[in-house]
Amino acid sequence: MAAPLPGRRGRWLLLGTALAQAASPPLAGFEQGSGSDPVVVPPGPFFAIWGLVVLGCLAAAVHGLPLRRATTDPWRRVQVPLSTVQAGFVLWLVAAAQAPVLTVPVFAGMLATLLLCLRLVVRTPADRWTRVLLGGSVGLYAGWASAAVWVNAATLLPDRVGDGTVVPGLLLAGAALTAAVVAWRVQGQPAYVLAAGWALLGALVSSLRAGATVLGAVAGAGLVAVAAVAVLAPRRPT
Repeated sequence: MAAPLPGRRGRWLLLGTALAQAASPPLAGFEQGSGSDPVVVPPGPFFAIWGLVVLGCLAAAVHGLPLRRATTDPWRRVQVPLSTVQAGFVLWLVAAAQAPVLTVPVFAGMLATLLLCLRLVVRTPADRWTRVLLGGSVGLYAGWASAAVWVNAATLLPDRVGDGTVVPGLLLAGAALTAAVVAWRVQGQPAYVLAAGWALLGALVSSLRAGATVLGAVAGAGLVAVAAVAVLAPRRPT
């Protein structure tokens, strides 16, 4: 009996969307970073994590291609939702170039789906390479997105609001709280913690460079909270 979509065909969907995600940045006409970005946006070099995410997703899709692996959990259960995220990345790039206001709902949907995938990966027994490739790429993706969706919202604020402290500070606090809560729920999964911490560190560096000490304090507090959760979160027996 043939395997259902999550498996026999789902593996090709995962690979196809991973390839589309990797090929889309130069085709979408999107350029990261702007001199008018709010101070909570991390400096340009911090966005290099996208390269790790994209390559990690592609490596994971290739690793999950053999039918025997593709039809077992967690691969079978994440193929469709992770493919949706990768397609969403392409849509986000198009929106960022053509209709920036749409980037927040797209990013929010991607984050919700990534958290579902990460939960499945964390809670499902798997071999070491699945943990490294699938768990690592999904963890990095979700960790960065947990903070970046809030930062994305900050880039859409009117200048007089975005240049202030109150609203950007609230958005930054939202990023920190999201990262800390999710890190606890996924038992301090290392890839998630590293990516979320990297995003908050970027916001801290950017804020301090601009002399926005209040925003820097919020980002720093979030970074400490995520690090504490990484140490204290209960680990699921393997």
